[in-house]
Amino acid sequence: MTQPTVPPAERSPIVRFIRRTAAALILGVVFFAVLWMTVFNAVTSAVVASGGAVVLVAGSSASETFQSIFETVAEVVLGIFGAIADFFSSIFDW
Repeated sequence: MTQPTVPPAERSPIVRFIRRTAAALILGVVFFAVLWMTVFNAVTSAVVASGGAVVLVAGSSASETFQSIFETVAEVVLGIFGAIADFFSSIFDW
C-alpha cells in the first residue's frame, strides 16, 4: 500500500522575495556584462540591464504565470551558482 503524499511546505513571502531579487540581480549583471562586452558602452549597458531586471520583477508581481516561470528560472540560476560555489569550495578546502 502506498503512503499518501504530503505536499511540500510553502516558502514564506520574504524568502520568495529575496530569491526573486537575487535572481533578478544575477540576471541583470550577466545581461549587463554581455551587452558591455559585445555591443554597448558601460552606461548604455547599465540602463538596458536595469530596465530588464525591473521588467522581470514587475512582471512577476503582476502575473501569476510569469511569477511561476520567473521563480523556476530563479531556482535554476541560483542552483547553478550554488553548484559553482560548492565546486570552488571543494577545490580550495584544505
